Amino acid sequence: MTIYTCFNSFSAMEFKDTRASNKELISSSNTGSLSSTPSSGPAESIEKTLAAISGQVISLSLLRDIERIHLRLDGDLLLYFCSELSNVDLGVLLRLMQFSPIPLVVNAKCWQAEDLTRLLECGRVTFVPGEFDPARLEQVIELAKLRFSLANEQQEKILQLESSLEAQKLLAKVKARLQQNGLSESQAHKLLQKQAMDSGISVEQLVQQLPLN
Repeated sequence: MTIYTCFNSFSAMEFKDTRASNKELISSSNTGSLSSTPSSGPAESIEKTLAAISGQVISLSLLRDIERIHLRLDGDLLLYFCSELSNVDLGVLLRLMQFSPIPLVVNAKCWQAEDLTRLLECGRVTFVPGEFDPARLEQVIELAKLRFSLANEQQEKILQLESSLEAQKLLAKVKARLQQNGLSESQAHKLLQKQAMDSGISVEQLVQQLPLN
């Protein structure tokens, strides 16, 4: 599995470092304020964790770079970390899920409710609000893969139901036209079955080939 990562406008302080021993508080001689200086930045900390659970990790400088990559539905995953979910990045993510969907994890500290609704309505995106704990990274990835798989299965079932419904509507129209020519509903159905058998196709395929006018 290839995992793509993108960090947008994050400072090291915006990530929860679970290894307190790797932190030290230093006092700024200029301002007198305290700041935290972890031994590694958030991107490095995340990618070190990823290296242990993924065959390949690719860091993207810009989120839109993902649109230049030929993604694999069953082999890629995107982790996107941002301070605020912007309209520009939302557009990239929506296009990604529409045209080249892969499991997607989005972590943000600020967002607009309307934007988040648009992002999540497809059911295939895993959203992690607030601070992100690198110790939970593997669990989040597994959750994202499961959510993506289940959402795809659900969408496939919906498409099958919609297709079946359209086929039934078309069949009813063809039968109605035959009944206008004097056949009963039963006779019309038997006629269509015979023509389908003679052609070696299903009744649904047959009615799709028949003109309705």
